Amino acid sequence: MKAFMAPLQGLAEFEQIKEKSKTNKGILQVSGCMESQKSHLMYGLSGIAPYRLILAEDERRAREIYEDYRFYDRKVYSYPAKDLLFFQADIHGNLLIRQRMKVIKALLEEKELTVVTSIDGCMDFLESLEKIKEQLIHYESDSTVDTEQLKNQLVALGYERVGQVEMPGQFSVRGGIVDIYCLTEENPWRIELWGDEIDSIRSFDPESQRSLENLEELTIYPAVEHIGDKDMVSFLDYFPEERTIIFLDEPNRLTEKGGAVEEEYRQSRMHREEKGEANLPEQWLCGFQELQKKLNRRNCVAVSALSPRRSGWKINEEFDLTVKSVDSYNSSFELLVKDLLQYKRQGYRIALLSGSRTRAERLAKDLSEEGLNAFYSQDMDRIISPGEIMVVYGHARRGFQYPLIKFAVMTETDIFGKEQKKRKKKKKYSGN
Repeated sequence: MKAFMAPLQGLAEFEQIKEKSKTNKGILQVSGCMESQKSHLMYGLSGIAPYRLILAEDERRAREIYEDYRFYDRKVYSYPAKDLLFFQADIHGNLLIRQRMKVIKALLEEKELTVVTSIDGCMDFLESLEKIKEQLIHYESDSTVDTEQLKNQLVALGYERVGQVEMPGQFSVRGGIVDIYCLTEENPWRIELWGDEIDSIRSFDPESQRSLENLEELTIYPAVEHIGDKDMVSFLDYFPEERTIIFLDEPNRLTEKGGAVEEEYRQSRMHREEKGEANLPEQWLCGFQELQKKLNRRNCVAVSALSPRRSGWKINEEFDLTVKSVDSYNSSFELLVKDLLQYKRQGYRIALLSGSRTRAERLAKDLSEEGLNAFYSQDMDRIISPGEIMVVYGHARRGFQYPLIKFAVMTETDIFGKEQKKRKKKKKYSGN
């Protein structure tokens, strides 16, 4: 990603933030940020620590950040918040629990990762990673299996015994064959036994029952989340303090949303009590102020459009970036070329993102024919020179530019718009 990250090294504020965040405890506030540029900056700072946690105000905003950040790092994870008000409903096979458990698996198995979640994703209490790790079932290709013990273990982990596995969270035992559809896996596993010894472990297609891949080992993760026990922790506690950098998207909005989640939970408990219904345990929710205190002791970088209100945040230092949006062209190729020629004269380095490799190649060719130094590349480490336009395959919601370092990122949304509207007859560019 040198094509996108190298220009940041010329930005004095970026280098200062990077240096300060190596020893920071509290909030480094970065103002002047906007939309997709936030993910660009966060990825630029991601090398500071092997674990990165990004907190957004809600699920919608977390999804937007996830999609933008995924362009730079395909291994980024999305951790959805759990609706505590309806947690007691049947959650077996729930996609949300599956997504959350995949993140827990990554935290236990991977040495480096980025997770995006909403503020309420950090406000419910969870079992510690150590407790979850103790529950895992692990087999290797030469292990022995006590099938009765395994059945009891799987039921305790929340798996449902069925005649034939079809969905994640199910298992079946037929003679010397044990099928398990682990919640964290795309396909189920089949363990074939010879007596009590494992003869083979394979993944298979649940519809056709055909084998897909031979495996040397497997690890089974829980199919449910246990809450309400002692020694519970928040999702934030899953991230080791000395090896994690936390990014806060719009701290003011995090404060507002955190308070709203807490109030909604309090109101729900009060209404249930008035109706004489079984109430929600108070200890299910980590209060926002408690969470904020924890964040104030961690290495955090806050990104926002404007300088936020302090309102409980321990802001150690403030930085202000100069970032601008790029124009929208509504499919006008003439206007696009006119602006790109102006950028070229100013010595800008431009990365242009296209959602299709074919369109990217065509766009680079068309721009080149207009006298622009445009080229298509799949090499994200190819450093862009001043005056060049590198067209690449990728997606970001909106473009942005750093005027002080003369670097701009443009997207198809900027060129074509989300919806192509009828306009007066002008030269239109479709990218085909």
